[in-house]
Amino acid sequence: MIKNNLTKALNMGLLAGFAALNAEAGDNKALLDKLVEKGTLTQAEADSLLEESNDEFNSAMPSWLSTLTLKGDLRLRYDHAANSPSSGAAANDRWRYRFRFGGVANMKNGVKAGFRFATGGEGATDDIGSTNQTFSNGFALDSISLDQAWAQMDVSEVALIGGKLPNFEKTGWKVSKALFDGDIAPEGFEAHYGTDAGNMSLGFHGGVYFVEGENKGASSNINNMFMGQITASGSLNDATTLDLGLGAYTVDDDGLGSAGKSARKGNSSGVGYSPVFLDAALGFKTGPGFKLYGTWVNNQESAATKDTGYIGGIKFGSAKKAGQWEAKIEYRSLEKDAVWDDLTDSDFGAFGAGGSADEFKSGTNIEGTILQFKYMIYDNVQTAVTLFATESEDGTDGESNNSIKADLIFKF
Repeated sequence: MIKNNLTKALNMGLLAGFAALNAEAGDNKALLDKLVEKGTLTQAEADSLLEESNDEFNSAMPSWLSTLTLKGDLRLRYDHAANSPSSGAAANDRWRYRFRFGGVANMKNGVKAGFRFATGGEGATDDIGSTNQTFSNGFALDSISLDQAWAQMDVSEVALIGGKLPNFEKTGWKVSKALFDGDIAPEGFEAHYGTDAGNMSLGFHGGVYFVEGENKGASSNINNMFMGQITASGSLNDATTLDLGLGAYTVDDDGLGSAGKSARKGNSSGVGYSPVFLDAALGFKTGPGFKLYGTWVNNQESAATKDTGYIGGIKFGSAKKAGQWEAKIEYRSLEKDAVWDDLTDSDFGAFGAGGSADEFKSGTNIEGTILQFKYMIYDNVQTAVTLFATESEDGTDGESNNSIKADLIFKF
């Protein structure tokens, strides 16, 4: 009898220690059930230990930590940029990946804070529009950088955000990825206000960003980018939605062409950039659902004729859950001085875009068509294939280039 009681006491002591060591798991129920099954513990003793371990775990955690949401993604990509026969340049084939991981802490008092780490920044130039990493350098270790670090306060229905911010499309702007690459994390401050007007929701958005945020005297000055937009979203009827956006931005001339800001090209030397852009989209819930969308942009600061851009497309379906698909066809034409080339889509490129027929570059001075298909294999695994048929807009290289990007994306 004494031996049995001693054995039980030792087992309970070991279990308590094990539960403490594994408190972060928050639940030792499976282990306790097994000990009850073997007769080592009674059900009452198991229930008491389970409650004690969970209480210790919950009381040790700050309350705000329970609201921390973590997420990330990994994209594997095959990237092929075809050569143009007139350029004499060879085709470029690359195997690449992108990894991102971050989180948001919601303190439940109108305050949020977020962060994210991401790959990218290969070589001497840190490309603000790409978090891709090429498989290279003989299995060498790759770098990872702070991609976002921001805080948000909601004050009287106005969302104020500051820091190294999420991409424009994530904070309320309605802008084309052709003009604003989806990987750019701008640095500065934003304010967003929304209100309802009948069946429409109106949004007023403003931002001030720092291309160079330090005044070093004669060698460097603080250079800003200012941006504003009015948006409207709503339903025209049970089967049709409408999204509109009218905005503009302007960049201090001293901030243009700064070394290390972007790998894109196309802009003329000495031109300033204050483009106005109009975005519109009509969504239809018929069948798999489809959306018609378009963007017009014009640089108000350019005295040249190459100052306008057009984007138009149609998208079918929506790839959000397992078994769902979507497909789109889109046409783009960006004249060389329509927008600041540093901000544009890094995936949309052509030979001749940078003024040289034997160099493949993204940026401005590009026109062409995009075909894309996405399919959700599982809720958290997506495959996508994107085809590009492009050429330089001004005819520096007048032959069409064909390129492809094939992706496998894991979300967690």
